[in-house]
Amino acid sequence: MSLNQYTVKAYLQGFYEIKTPQKILDCELDFDNDRKQYFISKIVSAESGDEAQSKGMERINLILGVFEVYMITHLEIAGIFRIQISGEEPFITSKSFTLKRTRFLPLPQEIIDKIGRSAELLTKLPDQEKYTKRANKAISFFRKGCFLQGEWSSEAFLNYYKAMELVSHDFRKAFDKEVGSQLNKTLLKDLTALELKGLKTQKRLIQFTAQQLGITYPYDIPRIVELRNEFGAHANLKDVIVSEKEFNDCKILAANIIINYLDYLEKEGKNKK
Repeated sequence: MSLNQYTVKAYLQGFYEIKTPQKILDCELDFDNDRKQYFISKIVSAESGDEAQSKGMERINLILGVFEVYMITHLEIAGIFRIQISGEEPFITSKSFTLKRTRFLPLPQEIIDKIGRSAELLTKLPDQEKYTKRANKAISFFRKGCFLQGEWSSEAFLNYYKAMELVSHDFRKAFDKEVGSQLNKTLLKDLTALELKGLKTQKRLIQFTAQQLGITYPYDIPRIVELRNEFGAHANLKDVIVSEKEFNDCKILAANIIINYLDYLEKEGKNKK
């Protein structure tokens, strides 16, 4: 079967006021004056409309994921169009969607450029490497947190925590080595394996990860980890009270860890497919 060309468009329920059109990777971010909505589109080659939509949305979702990490908010897709632009019998199909009045807040070009750069870094990571899967999974956890935030704030908090915890796994060996090196310089160098394990806590690992990624803002990591443990000790998540500051600390720290982790992978030469 021959391949046809399609344009896949994802209309966004709400977005930010930006200069259009914008090119991010091989997608275009533009504004539909008739519908008064922003959309992200990608041209793909495929045998069918369903395959085209799947291919197009894979790339569009990658870009939306990076947007959500930077903006720390959920971006809802209002509808998806796929338009056949070459091949036999061109046609247009779409998912139904509802138009709403939306107030667009200005988004500086500098942020758009940073988002585009991070998205490009993500696409250059080798598919089968653990750090690539870790970065993509961390973004997925973060996006789920954004989606759940509000009505399901406890679940949102846990997903933000999972994102930073996942990235911290990449620094476990360096952390263990650092702890061992520090202990060898003290009277604690003869600790048993069990005693040593007690010093290698998740709190210290996340603190070490933030330090390695150049994050200097004094987020209350001990309290974030303490809250995570409280959630684990309660059958009902609603029994754990998280303040607005504690929630935002977890969310913003997770976002910064993901963004800085992508930069870290580039500096380590990991983004060479």
